Amino acid sequence: MYNNKEHIINQNETIKTALERINSFRLQQPLVLFVADSQDKITGSLTDGDIRRGLVNGVTLDCPVTNVMHKDFKYVKDLSDYKKINSYKVMDLKLVPLVTKDFKLVEFIDLRKLKAVIPVDAVIMAGGKGVRLKPYTNDTPKPMLELNGKPIIAHNIDRLLSYGITNIYISVNHLKEKIINYIQKNYSDYNIQFIEENQPLGTIGSVKLVDEFKNNDVLVMNADILTNIDFYDFFINYKNFRDNMSIATFNIRINIPYGILDTTDKKINSLIEKPSFTYYSNAGIYLINKDMLKYIPSGEKFDSTDLMEKLIEKGKKVSHFPIRDYWLDIGNAQNYAKAQDDIRFIKF
Repeated sequence: MYNNKEHIINQNETIKTALERINSFRLQQPLVLFVADSQDKITGSLTDGDIRRGLVNGVTLDCPVTNVMHKDFKYVKDLSDYKKINSYKVMDLKLVPLVTKDFKLVEFIDLRKLKAVIPVDAVIMAGGKGVRLKPYTNDTPKPMLELNGKPIIAHNIDRLLSYGITNIYISVNHLKEKIINYIQKNYSDYNIQFIEENQPLGTIGSVKLVDEFKNNDVLVMNADILTNIDFYDFFINYKNFRDNMSIATFNIRINIPYGILDTTDKKINSLIEKPSFTYYSNAGIYLINKDMLKYIPSGEKFDSTDLMEKLIEKGKKVSHFPIRDYWLDIGNAQNYAKAQDDIRFIKF
């Protein structure tokens, strides 16, 4: 999000003043102003193109900006209107105001820095001990191991932020002070809160400790994965299929180097020569309707697989989303070494 009031101009200001303001913008800053009335309500937008067209049509520089502003400007009243926001992204708009019902500015949505906007809260599970990564994790929590000069957890936070996800919770336990100190120092401008486990609660149990989520859907992900998953594609798939829970998955392909017999008792029905089988495996990233979180027991160890099984038992819709991009579980020394090499070539 973007709170720069440089992009607001009063409706009584002249076109000359507007030009001077736009000309003073820094390199790469969106060349647009939004016009506000005396009650601070946004009434229009103004670009250098609007001004040029006005001057061609005989408007002079000392006229008020209302003479050339674009009254049918683009805006958003609710961040949950993700389809509208992302249509603006497709239109290559750079800056869109989020306004109240009476059109007062809340903040700007900076579409230059966002891949998309999805209305979810996020929980990053960062409480594990990283036993399989010893000795790296003797004094460093696994999410704080560095890749290309930045902790693993920071790569995941940055990925979430790039999709407009700003309500983020981090579940911590083992060596939690190191995670908390880093986040507070480097992400102080964002709404990142901590869930502190007094005892290990499994891979999803600590989600129950959040009193209230702002959005209707919650994205839960492990902190020790490196991925450039398209969260928007994941979310749209989840919404289109009206899932109660969707699990991101990666493919495991198994090649059998022998001919396989399909038999009934001793009778051979067919022969499959060197078959290949593809299975889907849990990638540790989930989208969950927050009403489903009631099935997580309080104060008990509870894993994401337990929640899947519980929802299936209750007749809820649980589906999966195959990741088409990069994904790696940094759970052991071999994968950590691979991630250190791969990250140089991953397009985030």
